[in-house]
Amino acid sequence: MRAWAAGGGTTPSPDRQPAYEPFPGADFFRSGPNSPVVTAMGRRLVEEGCSAYAEGPGPRWTESDRRSYARWQRKLGYSGDDADGWPGQASWDALKVPRA
Repeated sequence: MRAWAAGGGTTPSPDRQPAYEPFPGADFFRSGPNSPVVTAMGRRLVEEGCSAYAEGPGPRWTESDRRSYARWQRKLGYSGDDADGWPGQASWDALKVPRA
């Protein structure tokens, strides 16, 4: 509940969706999805300067998405197998992909 400054009364807080897309799980990406979540992720990668896209991003998961995500992982300080381009929970949360 939130108190209103002007009236001093209370009103329930509206139910809100999280601002960011929850991590869909590693298997989601390995299945080669065609989803607006992939487009939203790709746009965030471009905004972060991690684009490996010649074209796109688009809704279909491609090798360009994986390479772009690997750049993001390296930007976060990951290396080796931890920067393979396959999203994980921590790197996904740090990217802050908006709801698709």
